[in-house]
Amino acid sequence: MGAPTSLIEALDHGRAGLRRRLAAILPATDPARPWYERLEAWIGLAVVAACGLFLLFQQQPHLLLRDTTTAGGDTGAHVWWPAYLRDHLLPHWRLAGWSPAFYAGFPAGQFYFPLPALLVVALDVVLPYNIAFKLVTALGPILLPVGAYGFGRGLRFPRPAPAAMAVAATAFLFFKGRPGTSTEATSQAFNQRIMGGTLASNLAGEFSFTLALALALGFLGALAWALDHPTDHPPNDGRRRAWLPAVLLAATVLSHLVVAVFAVVGALVVWLAHRPARNYFRALAIGGVGALLTAVWSVPLVATLGYTTDMGYEPIRRYVDYLLPSYFWYLYPFALVAVVAVVVRRRWCTLQLAVITAAMALVFRLWDVFDTPAWNLRFLPFWYLGLFLLAAVGVAELVRGIAALAARTVEDDWWGTAERREDDEPDVPPPSDAGLVPVPSDVPAPADTPARPSGALIRSVTAVALTVVLAVVVLVRVHQSRDFLDFWVRYNYTGYERADYLVAPTGKSSDEYRTLIDTLDDLPPGRLLWENDSPALGAYGTALSLMLLPYWTDQRIGSMEGLYYEAAATTPYLFLTVATLTTPGKASNPVRGLTYRTIEDFDLGVRYLRLLGVRYYLAQSADAKARADAHPDLELVAEVPDLDGRPPVGWNVYEVAGASLVEPLPREPVVVEDVALDDWRDDVALPWFDDRAALDQPLVTGGPEQWPRADAKDARERNGRPLPDVRVTDIEETDDSISFRVSRTGVPVLVKTSYFPNWRASGADGPWRATPNLMVVVPTSKEVRLEYGTTTAEYLGRAGTVAGVAGLGALIWWPLRRRDRGRDDEEDGPGAATGP
Repeated sequence: MGAPTSLIEALDHGRAGLRRRLAAILPATDPARPWYERLEAWIGLAVVAACGLFLLFQQQPHLLLRDTTTAGGDTGAHVWWPAYLRDHLLPHWRLAGWSPAFYAGFPAGQFYFPLPALLVVALDVVLPYNIAFKLVTALGPILLPVGAYGFGRGLRFPRPAPAAMAVAATAFLFFKGRPGTSTEATSQAFNQRIMGGTLASNLAGEFSFTLALALALGFLGALAWALDHPTDHPPNDGRRRAWLPAVLLAATVLSHLVVAVFAVVGALVVWLAHRPARNYFRALAIGGVGALLTAVWSVPLVATLGYTTDMGYEPIRRYVDYLLPSYFWYLYPFALVAVVAVVVRRRWCTLQLAVITAAMALVFRLWDVFDTPAWNLRFLPFWYLGLFLLAAVGVAELVRGIAALAARTVEDDWWGTAERREDDEPDVPPPSDAGLVPVPSDVPAPADTPARPSGALIRSVTAVALTVVLAVVVLVRVHQSRDFLDFWVRYNYTGYERADYLVAPTGKSSDEYRTLIDTLDDLPPGRLLWENDSPALGAYGTALSLMLLPYWTDQRIGSMEGLYYEAAATTPYLFLTVATLTTPGKASNPVRGLTYRTIEDFDLGVRYLRLLGVRYYLAQSADAKARADAHPDLELVAEVPDLDGRPPVGWNVYEVAGASLVEPLPREPVVVEDVALDDWRDDVALPWFDDRAALDQPLVTGGPEQWPRADAKDARERNGRPLPDVRVTDIEETDDSISFRVSRTGVPVLVKTSYFPNWRASGADGPWRATPNLMVVVPTSKEVRLEYGTTTAEYLGRAGTVAGVAGLGALIWWPLRRRDRGRDDEEDGPGAATGP
């Protein structure tokens, strides 16, 4: 075809190209397919929609749409992050940045997944923030059956397996852990309720995990479809969507890294099952573009992993109890049917699912060998979900078998009836011996002779009927067994606020909580550390309710304890401090492997408060209040009475003397030489923090040549020279900066903010990392300013994402251009005109 010779021809040519592009993106329909086959497809979609609606209503949409602040478990503390991202980071075009809210400051968003928070921010454009947050937390469970269905369709499971997999994913969501009341049973059930992927885990705070799991299943299905339908194969023209698995992979990574491991393992299995040599570059392009799209977040994360906290979770080692529990007895027979079908029916798709499931069981079993901070419990949901999906495939195989048997039985019955009528209707030719030759069309059948039913019709109708019945039975059974989940949903989504409209109250102490927040909000800005008592604090909406102090007070009052434990290197020292200021038996002590002191070291705890720049101490036990009242460095500045007659029985707020954010040092710091980043905590910071005599002289990672130097073993024994007096004034802190004035230059000062590589100083040398995880600078000017800057890793990540967007465009448009050229060549033909 030559170039268009007029505007009309040009427009026609453009419209034709647009139609081809739309045809390549939108699913094709085949009007020649029998109506009953189309019915199977539509019923499958209806089952998926029913599962989604079922899960929506299980999460009580009348509460989801009520403008209250989500409470319950970790979820009630997650409320802070999307709001901070919206108000403080996105205006500066950042997905991650500094926040003084927790842990004496930490890199917000650097080590936590941004996609769910971005979804909240997007919905917040048109909805109240609280409703937007609730809807995103509820989204993962609703999408999981959709993801399971897409997984089944992408791997080309025969119907009704994809619909059955959607139902199985719904049933998996309602797994509540090992039944029983023994200590071992309750411990195992607790772990299973927080492992991720289930509705219980979702309500406990793992909503990012559930969303990522739905996306990962969709990714694997889309990947299989893309590898199964090459661009250059005419019957599949327009059906390959390589961009879709790339986008879903990126979305999975940006939602949860543990689920990303599952996605990568599954992708390897899918690739190996789809002509790996032929599809090597195609799979590499999809994976590469997906990884690049995440680079703006993932590259800085990888570059700074050394500044996180390993919580030291004890690996799960009761492998048989967790992997092959007896209470899954109802899954095993159907899963076995699916495995048998791999051999008998040569189900390549089922083999892929079985291999992925077994591989994730191995990951759970062997993960602790890799010595990573991730808990092997997090990989257990993939094994459980795989069992549910295999069982669904087994049920689908039985449904197909029953449907085929029904079709054969009906056909046999029909032919038997016809033979019995031969004497009555001799003019009708009998069927052949094989029963395969139809009655000639020119011979009229008797009026009372039934038309021969189609075997395919009987199979389809039977399969559809069984699918619908089984789906209804499973959903009804799941609804009947939801147990405590109904209360958890109400507890979370009624929110922190009073819920007088409820027939069954949730038991929250909303008035006392509001009074406490208002009292603290009236104080001058500063960091606050609160005495822990998880059961008592749970009365406010969650044991983590005080982590929302920065949220309620517009960042004026920072909570030293925050939800994102692993995201700050200051975390261990916070909890060591809490242990010295909390009544016995109430401190959580969550970082394993540390030696925790008790409230008997209350004086040391107050010293820790000054060291960490904590301005306020919040006490609620009688023991802690008595010790605080007697301490000369603590001044009572506010009281909150007990309003509900149950713990916590009132709060006392104390201001800590000498807890400024920047202070002079009495001696020169000691530089610790040749200490690796991974060894800083255990070899340097923890021994120093536990040594009362060493606290006045910090150890640092670098500094001027005249400062004393020693290795990690001897550094605490070295003494630096006494330093002249210096006054620090005009201290100001913002989201991402600290500024102050000094009375003289050249004298090092301690900045009581968590160290991170992004910090840059102007008017001073440094900053250098100081024990336990603070900063030391040497002013070269009387006005000093520290700012949270942008690192090389961040610039590389941004460039990587730009390249990923370009790669995504190539995945979308390059195959379409090839197809357009092919069509143009066909239209031109060998004798096409080349122009006037």
